[in-house]
Amino acid sequence: MQRIAIFAALRWECTPVVRSLRQVERTRIADFQAWRAQTRGTEVWVVKTGIGVDQAGAAARAVAGQNRFSLFLSTGCAGALAPQLQPGDLVIADAIVGEATNGGVRTDVDQRCRLQSVAAAAAVPAVLGSILCSRQMLATAATKRAAATQHDSLAVEMEGGALASAAASSGTPFAAIRAILDTADTELRHAGKFMDPQTGSVRPVALATYLARHPSVLGDLLAMQKMMNAAQDSLQRFFTQWFASIGE
Repeated sequence: MQRIAIFAALRWECTPVVRSLRQVERTRIADFQAWRAQTRGTEVWVVKTGIGVDQAGAAARAVAGQNRFSLFLSTGCAGALAPQLQPGDLVIADAIVGEATNGGVRTDVDQRCRLQSVAAAAAVPAVLGSILCSRQMLATAATKRAAATQHDSLAVEMEGGALASAAASSGTPFAAIRAILDTADTELRHAGKFMDPQTGSVRPVALATYLARHPSVLGDLLAMQKMMNAAQDSLQRFFTQWFASIGE
């Protein structure tokens, strides 16, 4: 039986994957929340890493120590660096560049071709290109433009470099598919005021206090919720199709 591990930073990013599986068992791997299921002769592990390369690296190493895997897959959301990308578009990585990659890590050719085929079958817009892994959230349009110029990447996230490096160390094929959350010109200046930087969850008291002082931010939050819904919808459509195609 082949075994694959799918990594995402946050609970809401894991949810579309888990919802696409049946008879899911909730478990833990070391300090990390995880879910396990079997589909079409394949054992699937879904692992919530937490935000950032340090957390992601620790999660990937913990998983690699459990069993041999035929694939490590990085997923979840990403910020657009390319101006044409919209919330819900998928970016399939041909390489991960930036933090924890020592100059860049190429993804597995066969796996990324399969991801492209599945995205097309699921009728979800998808593009192929490099994804930047950054230690810091790129919160402004200006920082996104600078990163796009420096790294020639389509999107940015904060975990893929460590996952790619851990896969390489364990001899496991690696692939990455991310759904765009915020566009290249979206400003995320307010998020750090009320979001936990480790978990990505909203701190209710901090949010209420911030909104009381800055009521105009409510419109930005509602727009962000729509972006999250678009990203989740695309991921669920993709993974539903992907799991259905396993073994074909």
